[in-house]
Amino acid sequence: MPQEFLASSVASRLGARIVDGDLQSGDVLRLEDIEQESGASRSVCREAVKILESLNLVRSRRHVGVTVLPPHQWDVLSPKVVHWHMSGNKREQEMGWTNELRIALEPAAARLAAERADGADLKLLQDAVSGMTEAIRNGDSKAFAHHDHAFHRGLLAATRNPLYVAHVAMLLTWLVEQHEDRELTDEDRANLVQHRDILDAITMSDPDTAEKSTRALLLGLGRVIPQEAV
Repeated sequence: MPQEFLASSVASRLGARIVDGDLQSGDVLRLEDIEQESGASRSVCREAVKILESLNLVRSRRHVGVTVLPPHQWDVLSPKVVHWHMSGNKREQEMGWTNELRIALEPAAARLAAERADGADLKLLQDAVSGMTEAIRNGDSKAFAHHDHAFHRGLLAATRNPLYVAHVAMLLTWLVEQHEDRELTDEDRANLVQHRDILDAITMSDPDTAEKSTRALLLGLGRVIPQEAV
């Protein structure tokens, strides 16, 4: 088995324990303990520690060991950390944190997309909505989730702002974890209509409606009627 895979596996087990609180801030691990517990070689364990260091979960020092760092230092936007949160006892917290982030981030992203999206952006969003529509028609929850993720990825990309785009990997990991093995619901069908509304507003370069419709989608408030249609 390749060393990279083994190191990633060891890092995942340790990372999950740190995120769950089984290993707490200030705890010190010795490399030989990690080696004995995991059954992996010393070189594999060193690589695993490097992975955790890159995420700011631990700090390794010669003659000290591997020290677990406090949560405020973790790279919480890393897809790995999101996955460990969503897979463990912090799932509900991660759900709340990410919902709050999306409510702050995505409506503003939709406003920028309505101002900046080009033809390629619009095609990506159109293809995503078409894919969601077909998935609803076929009762295919996996395809629906795939195209829903593509829509939200495209929304952030259309901002042309690298700081928005930097959140894509983290949000997609969260969405995948949330939608895993989930059946389609009436709420999904209603959300499809709201996704179409957001797409229409972006296509029509209507930032106000794009922003309001996205916020309504995320908050579950129902559809937004553009002012000019009233």
